[in-house]
Amino acid sequence: MDGQRRQTLNQLLTALPPGLLVDSAWLQAQGVARTSVHDYVRRGWLERVAPRVYRRTTTQGAAASLRWDMAVMSAQRTAAGELYVGGITALELHGLGHFARLGGERTVHLYDPDHAAPSWLATLSTNAQLVMHRRTLFEASDLGIDWHRLDLGTTRLGDVAASPQASEAWDHFLRVASAERATIELMDDVPASLTFDHADKIFENLTTLRPRLVTDLLKSCTSIRAKRLFLFFADRHAHGWAKRIDRDVVDLGRGKRQLVPGGRLDTRYQITVPEAFGPKTESEDQ
Repeated sequence: MDGQRRQTLNQLLTALPPGLLVDSAWLQAQGVARTSVHDYVRRGWLERVAPRVYRRTTTQGAAASLRWDMAVMSAQRTAAGELYVGGITALELHGLGHFARLGGERTVHLYDPDHAAPSWLATLSTNAQLVMHRRTLFEASDLGIDWHRLDLGTTRLGDVAASPQASEAWDHFLRVASAERATIELMDDVPASLTFDHADKIFENLTTLRPRLVTDLLKSCTSIRAKRLFLFFADRHAHGWAKRIDRDVVDLGRGKRQLVPGGRLDTRYQITVPEAFGPKTESEDQ
């Protein structure tokens, strides 16, 4: 190997933390020729985990199951775009998912509002099923989304980070929706992929949402049904923050929305809900 190629390799290994996935386009942008990529794989410095996707060689080998969080962090770090973890998965990461996952294979909900996520992400075999949402739910695309440190050992989110700039090899950052944004996103999945009962159990734990951010998100939200359903559950559980939402700035549209065929019409929000979801009784609150 000549001096120039060795220098390129050293720079690559410095820029590529253990476990981070990169694609051919990223490698070429770093000055690594296609022939060099094949050579690095042959010599054992890189391993191919999927077509056009590579990482630094690990002791587990390329055949080992990929962690979903590492795959998503890699896509967020190496590709331009607004990809983030949202919905029910974000609530789990924030510690608000006590009732979020009810058995079976883990499903991870990713949001790609600008359709810029790398195509290889969906082809990876990870330890979770990745579900990509591409519908734009908010006019303010980055409202209520932050970078967080992520502890790969405990999979717990740490503090909000101003930017995902790693100072050490073990620094990992994940772009995640706030609990407020994730809950509104969750409402968009009811009842198609999430039952009313399940959403109700999750909402029961949401005692610390920030009313100003909730107001801003509801104002920015483009889904009438999601906004109405969010406020329906907010009224039903009567958490303290719900009284401080500025509802005057939230456009709830006009007309009825049938969420459940044959359900009960909630007259305040003009949505049909299951018969069991009338006003909460005193016994339910205890």
